[in-house]
Amino acid sequence: MNKLLSLFLFIFLISCSSSPLPKPTPSLTIVNQNSSFPIIEVSLVGYKFENLNITSGISKTFQLSNGTAGERWGDIVWVTINCGSQMPLKRNTILDFSYNQTITIIDIKPDDTTPMNCGDAVIKS
Repeated sequence: MNKLLSLFLFIFLISCSSSPLPKPTPSLTIVNQNSSFPIIEVSLVGYKFENLNITSGISKTFQLSNGTAGERWGDIVWVTINCGSQMPLKRNTILDFSYNQTITIIDIKPDDTTPMNCGDAVIKS
């Protein structure tokens, strides 16, 4: 009986531990919804994801294992789009990483019959 009581006391003490639960790892998902131009780079404070090729209809999720500087106030996220023979296009947005985030790159003129201009790519977050 004494051993049983000791076992219950031990289990109770362990289950009532005041250790905080670990914070979930934030993530950032980049979606190229319909842009003709691929996303080649994503960066924010403490992270730089290079040599990407996120083409139309594709998404990629990045685990931000070191946390983010913007968990409280917001982080500026830069997305670089390869515009072919033109200079790469950089777009940015501010995200609050108190939870996981998704950035979608869209063609603002999807029904236009002329080829997409790189300047038509916008961020929707």
